[in-house]
Amino acid sequence: MDLFDSPVLWPALVAVLFGGVALAVSGVFLLALQYRRFGALSLGRTVATAGLVIYAMAIGTYTMLPLPVSKAASCAAGTGGLALDPMGPVHELREAFAHGVSAGLHSGLFWQLALNVLLFIPLGVLGVRLLGWHPIATVLFGFGVSLAIEATQYTGLFGLFCRYRVADVGDLITNTLGALIGVLLALTPLFGWIKTPQQLEDQARRRPVTRGRRLWGMIFDLAFVGAASFAAALLAQLAVDPFVLRVLSPAAPALRWLSGAAWLLPLLVVLVPVLGPRRTTFGQRCVWIDAARLDGSRAPLWQALLRVAFGLGGYTLLVCLQAANPQGPAWLDTASSLWTLATLLFLLFDRSARGISYRVAALAPSPRASRHEPAPR
Repeated sequence: MDLFDSPVLWPALVAVLFGGVALAVSGVFLLALQYRRFGALSLGRTVATAGLVIYAMAIGTYTMLPLPVSKAASCAAGTGGLALDPMGPVHELREAFAHGVSAGLHSGLFWQLALNVLLFIPLGVLGVRLLGWHPIATVLFGFGVSLAIEATQYTGLFGLFCRYRVADVGDLITNTLGALIGVLLALTPLFGWIKTPQQLEDQARRRPVTRGRRLWGMIFDLAFVGAASFAAALLAQLAVDPFVLRVLSPAAPALRWLSGAAWLLPLLVVLVPVLGPRRTTFGQRCVWIDAARLDGSRAPLWQALLRVAFGLGGYTLLVCLQAANPQGPAWLDTASSLWTLATLLFLLFDRSARGISYRVAALAPSPRASRHEPAPR
């Protein structure tokens, strides 16, 4: 069988491929969200989150693939339809096992029904364990997802093609049954390794600031700066794009200004959160760390800004200067690399986990017991 025509293997392969790309792009932000909510990272929850991303892709690929070659081809084939018999799965099972159990287990009808059930079992498990939904709400959500799938198939991807798949009430029933089975499995110890949000929130406590915790905060900060730098590069490129300049010719002076000013965005991402009472960047906030004086009181703004200048802010400034002026001095690239290396090495060998920036500013990282704990006073 040609892989590209397989209704089982091809959608699965595409889901894994696109799910992997999505995780590569968004994985660090998903970790940041998890750390910010629970104050720590859970291996089981991290694995389950990755599974959820790939599973969401699989729902989409199994709904659409294999796609018709064109709309004309889908109209000429006339393979779509509507099946409204709610007893369809029962009739198909009877037909599959009419010649015995062995024949039934090798029947395409049986495996089509089984896959419809199996496809929605992860939804039930992940809804209850990972997302913390009520079991009834999870089953109803599974029903809604299945209904959306059948509507998509009935309309040929909402008019993009002629109807090329059969919208079947029987599929709606078997999908919902799969979600129900997943919910029941989620309530057993089998999936206890995926801690629910309530369990993780109950386990939250004030943990000491370690080098690993600081390192995660730095990784999250670099991810936020990287995302802001990507947005800045996109804005700067659009501002000088010939097509944009032609369409928005009256605003050409403002666009030229925007092409340079866009690189203020990464700096704002670093500096704006420091102005708040916690005096720390977004990455440090995600790991439940505030900046405080050595006696535990709130850090003065000038000291917080000094800390940032000798940490993420200095690195970001060097990167932005280099990106805004590619023809600028070559030492900027070297300086940003050395800055990162020095910061990392100093942190790794600093048992107090204060690092260069906190020591220069005479501040200390202050751990929180929860994400809602007030800032130091």
